[in-house]
Amino acid sequence: MNNYKLIKLGKFDESVMNNKTTQNISVKIDGKTVNAPVGTTVLQATQKAGIYIPTLCYLENIKPYGGCRLCIVEIKNMRGYPTACTTPIAQDMEISTKTPELQKLRRDILELVLSEHPYTCLVCRDKNNCNEFMTTTRKVSVTTGCNFCTNNGNCELQELVEYLELTEIKYPWAYKEIKPEKNNPFYDIDYNLCILCGRCVRVCNEVRYSEVLNFVQRGNLVIVGTAFGESQKDAGCEFCGACIDVCPTGSLSEKMGKWVGIPDKSTETTCVFCSVACKMNINTKDNRIVNVGPNPDNRTNPLQLCVRGKFVPGDIMHHPERITTPMLKKENKWIEVSWDEAINFTVNKLEQYRGNQFGIIGSAHESLENNYVLQKFSRKLMKSNNVDILSSFPDKNIIKKIHDYYTHHKPANIDDITNADTIFVIGSQTNLSHPIIENRIRKAAKNGKKVIVANTHDTRTSYFAEQNILYKQGEEHIFLLSLLSVLNNKISGKLSNDLKQEFKNFDIEKAFKRCGVSRQDIEKIAKSLLNSKKSVIIAGDGILINPDSIYNFNALVNIQTILKKPETCKIIFLLNEGNFYGSTIAGLHSDFLPGFDELANKKNIKKWSDNWKTKLNNTKGLSGNEMVNNITEDGITALFVVGDIPAHPNLAKLKFLVQQNMFLTELSEHAHVFFPITGFTETNGHIINLERKLKEITPVTASAKDIKTVWETISNLARVMQEKGFDYKKPEDIFSEINSFIDLSFATEEKAKKEILPIRADVSDKKKKLPVEIIAENNYFNYLGNDLLKLIPDMEDILGEGGSGSSSGSGSGSGSSSGII
Repeated sequence: MNNYKLIKLGKFDESVMNNKTTQNISVKIDGKTVNAPVGTTVLQATQKAGIYIPTLCYLENIKPYGGCRLCIVEIKNMRGYPTACTTPIAQDMEISTKTPELQKLRRDILELVLSEHPYTCLVCRDKNNCNEFMTTTRKVSVTTGCNFCTNNGNCELQELVEYLELTEIKYPWAYKEIKPEKNNPFYDIDYNLCILCGRCVRVCNEVRYSEVLNFVQRGNLVIVGTAFGESQKDAGCEFCGACIDVCPTGSLSEKMGKWVGIPDKSTETTCVFCSVACKMNINTKDNRIVNVGPNPDNRTNPLQLCVRGKFVPGDIMHHPERITTPMLKKENKWIEVSWDEAINFTVNKLEQYRGNQFGIIGSAHESLENNYVLQKFSRKLMKSNNVDILSSFPDKNIIKKIHDYYTHHKPANIDDITNADTIFVIGSQTNLSHPIIENRIRKAAKNGKKVIVANTHDTRTSYFAEQNILYKQGEEHIFLLSLLSVLNNKISGKLSNDLKQEFKNFDIEKAFKRCGVSRQDIEKIAKSLLNSKKSVIIAGDGILINPDSIYNFNALVNIQTILKKPETCKIIFLLNEGNFYGSTIAGLHSDFLPGFDELANKKNIKKWSDNWKTKLNNTKGLSGNEMVNNITEDGITALFVVGDIPAHPNLAKLKFLVQQNMFLTELSEHAHVFFPITGFTETNGHIINLERKLKEITPVTASAKDIKTVWETISNLARVMQEKGFDYKKPEDIFSEINSFIDLSFATEEKAKKEILPIRADVSDKKKKLPVEIIAENNYFNYLGNDLLKLIPDMEDILGEGGSGSSSGSGSGSGSSSGII
């Protein structure tokens, strides 16, 4: 008899199957020899061997608990029927997965499960003959029966019934009589279909760390719910949709996709809503988005997204108000015209506005290729360096500072957050701006890592923080100076001595009082950073979109420098829209040519003049805000805007305005030409995320025939204007050109020059005191500048008026800067 020494399963390690350093052992599964690493579970080993074992409660990357009991197996010389998901393999173990006894036990278990789920469709004798006649009517209050099932045949229970050859159920169906919830944002809830598998509860608590869902009540009254019976919104649900992705029964179903049908295609692409640039899977049918979620055949390991990535793409791409045809304004009314007419009209007008009177404002939601062609058109053909993206920083140089920093410091990886022992988050609402970063922070906190949060107000991240610091609004720089000074007094060395000279006239006590943070609290932060063996600093809008942004940046880098831990203390700069960094490296910046080549440098002017076979204008360009503020007879007279920008009185003074967007907005009232634009799910290209990784955008659906990309529109304009260098046939041609001129490998210099960056160690408050302070923050819920709260009612329901942190005004607050007016 073999005596198997069972390995105790501790924390589940999702990487065990990919760990090449772990010793492999050999087992037999249904007579087949399988080699797998020590620590692998029986279920993982069978999956590797391509052998199916039924499960309902199992989710990859979460510690298994064997709740559903459907994955039971037989193991030679082992008592009972252990669950495959919780039992680790041992050398020479012999496993059987599909014996008659196992199948009977599984059928008995499934019958009990189905006794509280409408099972008519599962065991109906006609189910194999009526599929083609089945409908998906759901215009009723309760969804039961095959004609009304929210899962449209994409049901794991159907697969289990077929695998186990279950033809009848001896238990009567006990209907729970729970009123379906149909007023929830984005998805419906019908707990009459719930089988209590626990997937939604576990993914909410153990993957997303939102801690909204749980099992409530007892005995046969148990259901999934929230504390005190609150709505999911009131309970703190962030509507990431992870619970929907893992639900095997249709108890949770998306409102939009359920009307479309079963997907016939799944495509992976990249999300552009924030600079994390998550991988996303989009399911489609007949060229229409069904949902953003896992491939219908794999619900156990869905890609993790946020409310924007999960629910916005389908709503925005198929929005009933989307414009799909070019338009010209005639007698103050929009008239649909052909592309040729719109292009020819635009060209005739643009010919009148070459030079510094012309400007282009693009979007960081657009691809590297689109924004490269956009700025090239302005510089080469229109002879203007007035190019920018809507969400640019108040200090135009801050993005260059970040770029230069990355040339000497390897960018932090998102997973560095969970690997760190100390995480210092400052000036960020990561739960709104970068929810996946927030997820990593929460995971670190749950794993016992130290999280320190500093902001002007409490945020969702504050609840996971060991230390939560509230400094006074507008005093971010004084707070950082105080921390830097306290840290430096605990360190010795040349750099420290140099920095002490900068602080020789710095009144630290006055600084504590001005920023509103006590010495004790700042000393505690300093101690945590000094004692940390691996720390990550996360800097958000409160630091970067700020009048003192350059000095804030310098202070953060100085903190890293004096800690003498460039590799063990990393900084993540939370740039906004997905391609903010990529748009700037593509040249959509008034001070920088592509590749961050400074416009003021004559060598760079010559370099790009040669690249584009032209003579470039060397006049300094204007930022987006400067362009709008400089709309005069002698200033900006014509603009080309991609997306939307906030309404401004000066826009009425423009002699010519072209807008390329998905929707008519307040900006459109001043426009003379309107071009429709593709969304990111309808085109291919690249973006560069906050880790400086090149991410590919893949088309998911084809756009309507009269909708074109930015590069196609610009190329058509250039063709009619008889300008060479714009005869691109596909995005790959543009990317090839970019790659030939710019090094996109982002090689980082190994050694950073250790020096103290300039600081402004001045505690005197020279700001004029005003009776009212107005705080303007980014609108994180926009796409191409279009306010998602206005376009998608469910989004407004979740966030409420001003819930996105947007400033007042129409269109979008994404161009607004933080600060005190």
